[in-house]
Amino acid sequence: IKQALPTEARDLTAKTPAPKFIIERILANRSSIWRTVQRANPFRLALQLTTMITAAISLMVVIFFSTEMWDIGSTVELYQFILFAIISIAIATLVLYRSYSLRKITTRTRRVSESLVVTNAATLLTLLLTMLVLYVSFWLLVYFGILTFFPVKLMDTWPTVDPAVRTLDHIKLSTFIAAMGVLVGSLGGRTENKDIISHILFIDAEF
Repeated sequence: IKQALPTEARDLTAKTPAPKFIIERILANRSSIWRTVQRANPFRLALQLTTMITAAISLMVVIFFSTEMWDIGSTVELYQFILFAIISIAIATLVLYRSYSLRKITTRTRRVSESLVVTNAATLLTLLLTMLVLYVSFWLLVYFGILTFFPVKLMDTWPTVDPAVRTLDHIKLSTFIAAMGVLVGSLGGRTENKDIISHILFIDAEF
C-alpha cells in the first residue's frame, strides 16, 4: 500500500461533489493505480470468490440443459449477446464494488481526498478485471461443454425455430450463458467475506 497509494501527509482534498478533481487525481495516479491492480492480481482474486463461482456455475448448469436456451441461442443475434455480456459484467462489477462499502469521502472533513479516489479507482478496476477473468473462464467452460458433452442430436431437435448446430450458435450460447453466470454469481458474491478483497488489494502479495 505504501508503494501504491498517495502518502497521507501529501494527500490532496476537494469539496464534494468534485468530478473534475476525481478525474485529475485518477490520471495523475494512474501508474500507482495500475501497480495496485497488478499486485492485487485479478486472477488470484477470482479464485477467492468461491461463493460467486458456485452460484454462477449452478445457474449455468440449469440453463445449459434448458430447451428455451437453445431456442434463444439459435435465433438471437450475436451482437445482442455481446451487448448483454458487456452490461452484465459492468453490473456485476458495480454490485461487488458497492457491497464492500468503501468510503467515498473523509469522515471528518467531508471532502474528497486523493488517497480515497486512488483506493476506490484501484478497487473498481481490479473488480472489473476480475469479472472479465471469470467471464472468459465461464465462456470457455460452456463452449467446451457444448463441443464435448452436449449431444449433437439434441442440438438439432431441441430448438423449435432452427437447429443450433452451427459454430456461431455455440458461440452465441456461450456468450449468453457466461454473462448470466457472472450477473447472477455477483449476487452470491456479495456474501463473500469482505476481508478477502481488502486483504488482496491492500496487503502484501504473500496472502
